[in-house]
Amino acid sequence: MNKSIPEYYKTEGKLPQKVVTQIMRKQLKAYRKGDKKKRTEIINHLEAVLHRPRKSIIRSMNRLMGYKKRNEDMRRQMNKRVPVKLQKKRGRPYKYPREADAALAYIWESYGCICAERLYPEVKEAIRISMRDKEWDYSAQTTRLLEEMPLGTMKARLVKYAHDRGLMRGFSTTRSGELLNEIEIFHGDWDSKPLGYGQIDTVVHSGPKLMGVMAYTVNFVEMHTYWVALRAQLGKSAAATRDSIMQINKDLPFQLRGLHPDSGDEFINWDLIKWVEQTNKNRKPEHQIELTRSRPSKKNDNCNIEERNNEVVRKYIGYDRYDSEEAVAVLNEIYSSLELYINFFQPTFKLIKKYRKPNGQWVREYDEPRAPFRRLLERDDVSNELKAALLKQYDSLNPRHLLARIEALTIKLRKVQKAVGYNFVPTTRQPKSWLFGGKTEDPRWPKTSNDAA
Repeated sequence: MNKSIPEYYKTEGKLPQKVVTQIMRKQLKAYRKGDKKKRTEIINHLEAVLHRPRKSIIRSMNRLMGYKKRNEDMRRQMNKRVPVKLQKKRGRPYKYPREADAALAYIWESYGCICAERLYPEVKEAIRISMRDKEWDYSAQTTRLLEEMPLGTMKARLVKYAHDRGLMRGFSTTRSGELLNEIEIFHGDWDSKPLGYGQIDTVVHSGPKLMGVMAYTVNFVEMHTYWVALRAQLGKSAAATRDSIMQINKDLPFQLRGLHPDSGDEFINWDLIKWVEQTNKNRKPEHQIELTRSRPSKKNDNCNIEERNNEVVRKYIGYDRYDSEEAVAVLNEIYSSLELYINFFQPTFKLIKKYRKPNGQWVREYDEPRAPFRRLLERDDVSNELKAALLKQYDSLNPRHLLARIEALTIKLRKVQKAVGYNFVPTTRQPKSWLFGGKTEDPRWPKTSNDAA
């Protein structure tokens, strides 16, 4: 058989599929009639000749036998008109029937759609309770399969259920802006940047569906002290985001010196670029605002703000939907107290050094945890007047009182949004201005009262 292979294919390495099939067909008759020992010898021979994985050769030989059987069945059907027995589906047989999926979904919904790690130890108890109350309508085989289902299998199914029901968290509304080349990319040593340079991002409050007009939170964190600033807005337009940044600039105890967003079009637009240019005209060269951006699809470039999206906004506001002006007003009330609570009473670690051991293990060293307020007091580039004002403000605050106010306003937020109602009407997006000769609207484009700001 080796002599039948052209020398060209021997030297080049990989045989064409047509030649591989011809070689296998020559062994097909002996493979079909041979016992287990004979088949093993044939597979060993083909493995040495074709240089292919053993399992791949076995599957190919089985397919060739299946094709011959199917052709014989087709001929028999044409001659005798008898039904054809379909070839079995390849791969591992499906262990869990549809009834098992339905039973698992029934328990999952009964326990509030929790994750698999929390549901797994409760499955047997849930089945027992349903049987006790005569609400379990599934067979004994399905019950046994469900009780024996591994955690990994359960996790895969519950994730699919959550996707189908729109319950998965982590929605992203980031869309790349058109002016990416106008803003410089930065990633590297943050210590080279001045006080007031920070990362910025938006967090959507959409609930289970990204639909209609929604509230967004503009989240800013200063890179040296980890001082946090928050501002809520309705919609994610360039003008609304610019106005939120202007308000953050007024509320910061220090001067804003830099903004480092991702590639989202709420930041990468002419509104923000022109505001930065106009602000820099009224500042000294050493106090101007620098506008940079992270690399596309590189979340670690903005790791600090991504972390605070979860630990600040999601932790205290949650994943509920807010889509009204009244809810945005209450959100900003919450943020006025939440900023004080985070900046004065929430110590944070800061990475000092990261290195790799000879065995390949990464080691990270952190400093002593301190609140952003404490880190600000330790800096030499902060005036004594500002330090005295911060100390005076700190003496008038109580973390327990702030937390109680945040919790009370969070309850008020849900009540206000529930009273107003939820708006899931899809927005009608206007086309890009450059498509219609500089006009911002197309007369053929339908308008609705629910267009995003």
